[in-house]
Amino acid sequence: MACILPKTLQAQADSIVIHRQHHFAHTVPAGNYSGIAWTGGSRYAVVDDKSQTAGFRYMEIKTDSLTGDILEVRADSVLTTSGLPNRDEEGICYVPKTNTLFVSGEADGTILEFTMDGRPTGRSLTIPDVFRTARSNSGFEALTYSEATGHFWTTSECTLEADGPMPTITNKVVNRLRLQSFGDDLLPKEQYWYVTDASFVEKETGTSYLGVSGLASLADGRLVVLERECYKSPKKVGSLVQVKLYIVNPSVQQPGEVLQKELLASFRTKINLTVRSFANYEGICAGPRLADGRQLLILVADSQNQYKGWLKDWFKAIVIPE
Repeated sequence: MACILPKTLQAQADSIVIHRQHHFAHTVPAGNYSGIAWTGGSRYAVVDDKSQTAGFRYMEIKTDSLTGDILEVRADSVLTTSGLPNRDEEGICYVPKTNTLFVSGEADGTILEFTMDGRPTGRSLTIPDVFRTARSNSGFEALTYSEATGHFWTTSECTLEADGPMPTITNKVVNRLRLQSFGDDLLPKEQYWYVTDASFVEKETGTSYLGVSGLASLADGRLVVLERECYKSPKKVGSLVQVKLYIVNPSVQQPGEVLQKELLASFRTKINLTVRSFANYEGICAGPRLADGRQLLILVADSQNQYKGWLKDWFKAIVIPE
């Protein structure tokens, strides 16, 4: 017998919900949180790109099973680490079949495997040589693993030197990025082009940084791409971040093609005379499904260690009707 939902419930199940952002000053220490991975239940692993040593911090993120909104975030008091030097760790993903975590280092251009207690296994993804042309602080920011396809996915944050110029608020060029996959054998597989939007900033002063800062795998093999542009005004007031989440589906296109992208959600955070919502979202992952089957996405922002008291360590939930 078919189950027919009332129109109001069906509309809710088919809608995208962008919840307001939250911070948890008493249970999450100030940090530079740049990547997040769901490891099951309410447990997540989060990397800090400026931690004293390489590693990750586990966080308990409790969410409402009906709405998906974040109720509480509580971080472990200590970093899970082997004591190795920090590599400007930006991305992290969890691989259930090996029960290990892979972490990308923007400084050394490597993606290394770690046990759940932070010990390096000695294994790493085999990175194609072209990624060695990544510009400083514009390398591997995003990382995800698709259990559906058995593929890792990553890309540089901004256009590689080998592929052209980076966007600025004046040149209005786009990022042309190589979205690279790897198999369970850790060897490179398919590569696609991903093209970002151009800068939205109309001002000619200040600085802007536009790129892909996160990737999240969905259960059917599609990917959510986190594009964000961070604009900093000369006097801080007027600074803002534009976040756009796009869906891509590499399985329906040929390697080497430019991926078609579909806008999933967008929002802005800012600093002005009355609002301090500014949040530079750098991490994203797919979390648990809600009671009605919708997919939960969790985002984390890099506050630069709560920069001068202006910024906060924000967390945000977005619910999609996957």
